Parts: sequence; structure tokens; C-alpha cells
Amino acid sequence: MSEPPTNENTSVPPTEPFNVRRSPTWAVVAATVICLGLVGLLVLDQVTVTSKVLTSPGTTRDIAPMLVLDKAMTYSADGEIRMVTVQSNLEPSLLELLGGWLDDSIEISDRHEVLGDRTIEQNRTLGQEQMARSLDVAVRVALERLGYEVISEAGALVIQILPDTPASAALDSGDVIIEADDQAVRNARDLGEIVRSRLPGDLFSFSVLQLDGTIRYETVVLSEKNGNAFLGVSIGTYVEMGELPFEINFLSERVGGPSAGLGLTLALLETMLPGELVPGLRVVATGTVDPLGNVGPVGGMEQKSHAVMRSGADLFVVPSSQAEQAQSVLGEMVDVVAVDTVDDALQILRSLGGDLSGIGSASQ
Repeated sequence: MSEPPTNENTSVPPTEPFNVRRSPTWAVVAATVICLGLVGLLVLDQVTVTSKVLTSPGTTRDIAPMLVLDKAMTYSADGEIRMVTVQSNLEPSLLELLGGWLDDSIEISDRHEVLGDRTIEQNRTLGQEQMARSLDVAVRVALERLGYEVISEAGALVIQILPDTPASAALDSGDVIIEADDQAVRNARDLGEIVRSRLPGDLFSFSVLQLDGTIRYETVVLSEKNGNAFLGVSIGTYVEMGELPFEINFLSERVGGPSAGLGLTLALLETMLPGELVPGLRVVATGTVDPLGNVGPVGGMEQKSHAVMRSGADLFVVPSSQAEQAQSVLGEMVDVVAVDTVDDALQILRSLGGDLSGIGSASQ
């Protein structure tokens, strides 16, 4: 006898779907961190800091190819006179500022220390004007040593006046004393010798070339300092620039400031001299140059020294006042030479085998 059917469903019900929670892998975590970091860097790179300026190492460049003058007056050379630059970031981002804090070769300055009250465009224009002036002076200093008369001493320039002295009632900064007690004054040395030949209490008469080109006449009573006659001025030599015998130009892009004066002077001499001024050497030179050939300090010496270190230079010629600073960066990697004048630099090059034939005897 068969059993009655039952209502029991013997089929297996379908399995309901379910999710399994797994812990994120390290790869996912790392990718997330990297993405967040990149986003953070992008944000930092978009935020500009207007209160700071970054000064970082630039490059060195051979000057000779940038000099433009009559080919018949130039000679090729195996050695190189190079200029060195720095890079100024006047509107750094937060990311660049962070990089500057981490890089010892980068200097961070307050914006006002670099620009003063100038705008970025005004600062660029100033740098270009300084470069043009530097080239003009460098050309004349070099040509003087090659026998051309393009600079003439024309008086004693009043730089500073001490208060409550005879000069304070009769002179202004920028005046040029061209005659004193009926004697011509060609330079600062002449005026100093004339004053020292007088006695305290003597009347002292002199002629003054003013900024507008007119001449006035003054008489003062010399005072006394350390037993000697005393006028009370700080002076320098005033020079007049003559016409250049031929045209010399300098092709430079985005280079400004006066610090290439020494390099330009030496490079022009190397280009116009038949002998090798820097035989087979790569010489980097920096320093301002005045019409009398004096070498003055420059900005960014630490950053320039880093650039020189990376350039493979044999010699770095710098103003004496900054030699220690350059040496602290370069150590024994590059020889640092300190100079006070263009003629000092020429003598250094001569001691290294440089040929100074064709340079005036005063520089020998």
C-alpha cells in the first residue's frame, strides 16, 4: 500500500547573496596616501608667497661668444672667462618655499630686502640698466689697459660730509672739487695732499663742479683733527667717460645687475689680446668694476659659489671682501682667488701662465 503524498518541499532553497568584508590591502592604502600627497603638493604649488624671495644657484656662461665687436680685432682662445648668475624667484609658491628651507644652497629673504619699494618690472628694468652701465665701464677699463684713452680723472667727488665741519656749510654730496687754492684737482689723492699741506685755521678756497654742470666757488676755514688741517669730507675720484673708438656690444638675455663687471673686463681683454690670457683654464669671475678698475662686492655670493662648484671651473676670481664666503662653499674643489682691482686679477692670471703682452705697463 502506497503512502499518501506529503506537502513537504524537499527542494533546497536558493542561497541568499551576501558580502564579505575584507580589510583594504597595503597597496590601496599606499595609493591613497600618494594621491593625497600629490593633491597636497599641487595645492602648495598653487599658493603664492608674496612676502619672500628665493635666491638659488644659477649657471656659468662663457662670455666671449656674447661679445660683439669687429672680427678683425678679436682672437680665439683655448681658455674661458665665464660669468656666474643666480636665479631670483620673486613670487615663490609654498612648495618652492618649502624646498628652499630644505636646500642649503637657496637663500630665503624678505621681499623688501630685495625689491625695496620697486615693483617686479621696475626691479627688472633696474637690473638691465645696471648691466648696461657695467658693460660700459668694463669696456672702458679694458680699453684703457690696451692703450686707449677713454677714461679721464676729472676731480674729487664728495661722497659723504661730516656734520659740524668746514665742509658741512659749503659742500653737498655729489659735488666735485676741481680746483683748490689755485691747484688743479684731478682725483681724490690730489685734494688730500693739498689739504694736508695746510694748517688748521687756514683759509681754504676751492672750485666746485655742481650736478647741473655749473661751477661755484667756496672758501672755508680749515678745522683741526689729530693736529692736522681738516675739511670733513669723504671723497672719491670723479671720472669722465670719453668716446669709444669703436662699438662693442654684449648679447645677454635675462641677465641683469652689475656683478659681471670683472668678468666682462677680463673676457674683453682675452678676446682682444693675441696671447692666451687664461691658457687652457676655465675661469669664473665675479665682482663690480668702477672706472678706476677697483673690484667691489656682489650679491648672492654663496649661491654663485654653488653654481661655480657645479660648473667644473678651475679658478674662481672674487672680491677680496667675499673670498672667505666663497671658500667656505667650495673648499678645495675650486681655487678661490681674492682681488681688489682688475690689475690684481691680471697679475694672478700672469702667475698661472697668462700672456699679458699688449697690456699697458701700469698693469704689468
